Amino acid sequence: MIRATFWRNLRRDYYENTQKKERQLKFPMKKHQYYIDGCAHIPQARYFDQLECTTPTKLIPRGLPEIKCFESYLSRLGVSNSDHIVLYDRSPMGFYASSRAWWLLKTYGMNSLSILNGGFYKWLKDINTLESSDNNTDSKTEETGKFTVHLNKDLIKNYDDILNIVSINSKEPQIVDARPANLFHGSNAGHIPNALNIPYTNVFDQTKQCLKSDDELNKVFTNAGVDLSKPSVYSCQTGTTASTLAFVAHILGQKSLSVYNGSFTEWQQRAPQEFIIRDQIVKPAA
Repeated sequence: MIRATFWRNLRRDYYENTQKKERQLKFPMKKHQYYIDGCAHIPQARYFDQLECTTPTKLIPRGLPEIKCFESYLSRLGVSNSDHIVLYDRSPMGFYASSRAWWLLKTYGMNSLSILNGGFYKWLKDINTLESSDNNTDSKTEETGKFTVHLNKDLIKNYDDILNIVSINSKEPQIVDARPANLFHGSNAGHIPNALNIPYTNVFDQTKQCLKSDDELNKVFTNAGVDLSKPSVYSCQTGTTASTLAFVAHILGQKSLSVYNGSFTEWQQRAPQEFIIRDQIVKPAA
């Protein structure tokens, strides 16, 4: 099991089921001091920092890792291409950093991936078995696994890809934005032309603190105008909640999907102004 985060230099956690050979990657969302002061994790889980081997920029704060560095990093975590990896994080529903890690690992050639529905807090509620030891101390120098990147470029879209789609006014692939409606329509934000909006929070059952049922999720996509039989590019602010929509679309059976990694952070800095749509919703008079 691997736990996911966007902070650097945090504790790493790793879970290994020696009989099933399953490994879960989880990303912690707090700073290092939080962990050394006694924060617990799922037993034997190993911590995965998805910003390792990256160079954040103003345009793309959460970039893609350098390939050779990433291969070495995952190998030192004990990960091999044949492993089954289960991801989790500490976000309220368990689908934030873990979703982005799912997309990143799938893009880099991991085919057997799952996300723990409900994440750390549902585990805490339902199982309540934790440990606080650091399972990453042996992974700093020694490669105990063998991971090789097999880049799946079909899962990635960049600025030029999106600009080309918009420039020819194409409705396919569909562009689906995971940001809240107030940002999607806001006068100080906006969206990519022809984009459809499924706010990230719409895919969760707030009572059960996990994903909605498949039937409910299908309705979420249908009601937003998204046809899962057609290709989609998922976007948000930095590529993270877009990955959640991509994961949901994947489990619902969408065959062709990708994530615009730069998302609206890059788009609003580079795109011509006519390609930034600001259609603020006007509330009817009382």
